[in-house]
Amino acid sequence: MTLMKILRGALMGTLACLLADQAFALPCPPGNPPTNCAPPPGAILDLNGTPVPHQYQLYTVNFTAALPATNISFSFREDPAFLGLDDVSVTTGGGANLLVNGGFESGVVGANAPVGWTYLNSFGAQAAGVVSTNGSPGPHSGTNYYRDGAIQAYDGITQAIATTVGSTYTISFWLDDNNGLNTFSRLSTNGNTSGAGGNGIDLLVYAGRVPTLVAVPGPATLLLLGAGLAGIRFARRRKSR
Repeated sequence: MTLMKILRGALMGTLACLLADQAFALPCPPGNPPTNCAPPPGAILDLNGTPVPHQYQLYTVNFTAALPATNISFSFREDPAFLGLDDVSVTTGGGANLLVNGGFESGVVGANAPVGWTYLNSFGAQAAGVVSTNGSPGPHSGTNYYRDGAIQAYDGITQAIATTVGSTYTISFWLDDNNGLNTFSRLSTNGNTSGAGGNGIDLLVYAGRVPTLVAVPGPATLLLLGAGLAGIRFARRRKSR
């Protein structure tokens, strides 16, 4: 095996690892506090760039199931204030709600994870989401709602439901926000990237696997990639002489 083939194989292996790690990687590593972190990719609905509602508004999005079990996940960021989520449902063919505790009436009040849901907060975002009965914006209906003000990063909630492969499902939810900003923004764009003075506000919906944070490739991986590229360049120069 020639040196060129060895180097090319090593480089391809490094690239494969890099791309695999980046499947759900975010562009900033976990920090305390986090600094202007983007959400995981793969959302079926991203409110970025759309108007922020200042009273409860109904949103819907459809998905086609690819697996017999699907995680329905919501990811939140609200640097300066709080989002209110309520009355979440997943239906197919006009049937019953497939979610447990979609209106958060089962509590537990003050808990990050509503009954039936799993809480996600890889970055350790402050002002994390909780089941609430009071505070602005308040519930859409009933007594409870999910109130989230994750700062400079995204947290979320997820719940797995049984699905039929190939069937179409509709996710519906009501959303409100209590800040004075008018447009959802995936990242803070006003220069504040470390506190509640940022203007990052967004909500994303996922249907599939849980949106997961993995480590951003570290210096050793990037150094290996650079060495592989340099080696191939050097081998080509020697061959051309």
